[in-house]
Amino acid sequence: MTPDRRLRCLHKALRRRVGLLRMLLEAARRLGAGHSREAMLAFIVIELQATWANFMRSYYLSCMFGAVSGRGSRIRTRFPTNNEDTAIGLAILQYRPRAHPRSHGAWRRRDEPAWHDPHTLLTLCDRFQFSNRSAIEGALSTGDRTFIDLPVFRNHFGHRDGHSQQAVQNLAPMYGLPSYLRPSHLLLTRPLKRTQTLVEDFMDAVVFAAEYMCD
Repeated sequence: MTPDRRLRCLHKALRRRVGLLRMLLEAARRLGAGHSREAMLAFIVIELQATWANFMRSYYLSCMFGAVSGRGSRIRTRFPTNNEDTAIGLAILQYRPRAHPRSHGAWRRRDEPAWHDPHTLLTLCDRFQFSNRSAIEGALSTGDRTFIDLPVFRNHFGHRDGHSQQAVQNLAPMYGLPSYLRPSHLLLTRPLKRTQTLVEDFMDAVVFAAEYMCD
């Protein structure tokens, strides 16, 4: 996913990617319990968070470049720029004041902030006075737990140790689910009073937030 002068294009790119993950989810369901389904669910969760993080990074850059919202309003910022290295540098220095770019001006990806964390973009919005700050806050401050809990699942599937599994299982009661379920079973189970599985709720939350931010 890359920055775009039209925010709606960012949302469409994210929606397409999540659509592919939904197709993989359906394929995983047909496999039944086993290592193959576990592997597919791990890929889906890791890719869902990566898709969200890439969207947030591209969204920040698009706003710094003066992108146009879905309603036709041009985004204004305190430090507008057309240079990606400059915009990324401003974000990095907000969190790592002693960081510095390579000799040719590009910044190291590992120095960049945690784009999947909504607080990152909200902080940068305040720092650089984004004119669409209210839309971003409205999308990311709904009380939905997706952006808190999705990283916990992603961490488990990335490391697969007892500690990360326990961290996932500790979340189960918040969704009205038993804590003895394996992380993969939690994802494929419907939370209390919900009509679809937990992983589908995560997907919907990502798409909804992006749509609200880009409108």
